[in-house]
Amino acid sequence: MHVINNYIVLVSAIKEMRFVTFNYDGLDRVVECATLGYTTAGMPAVRGYQTAGDTHSGTVPCWRLFRIDKIQGLVLTEEHFYSEPPFYKKSDPAFSRIDAEL
Repeated sequence: MHVINNYIVLVSAIKEMRFVTFNYDGLDRVVECATLGYTTAGMPAVRGYQTAGDTHSGTVPCWRLFRIDKIQGLVLTEEHFYSEPPFYKKSDPAFSRIDAEL
C-alpha cells in the first residue's frame, strides 16, 4: 500500500509541477519530480531534480533516480516550480514504462 500511495502523490506532483519532500536512504530531500514509471529492471521509480536537502554524494542540485519503495514520509508541498528543471529530457531511457512526465 505504501508504494501505491507514494505513486499517486508523485503523479500529482508531476502534473501540478509541485515540489515534494521525503526521506530517502536516511536523508531528507526536496525534489522536482520529472518522470514516473517502471525502470528497465521493473522497479517503480521517479526521476527527479533534487534542489535541496542532503545526499550521500554531497552534490545538490542534481538529477537522481529514486526507487518508490524506498521513499519515506512523502509530502506534496504547496510550492510550485514553473519550468522544467535544467537538462530535462522527455522519454527517459532508464524507464521501460512511463506513467507520468513533465
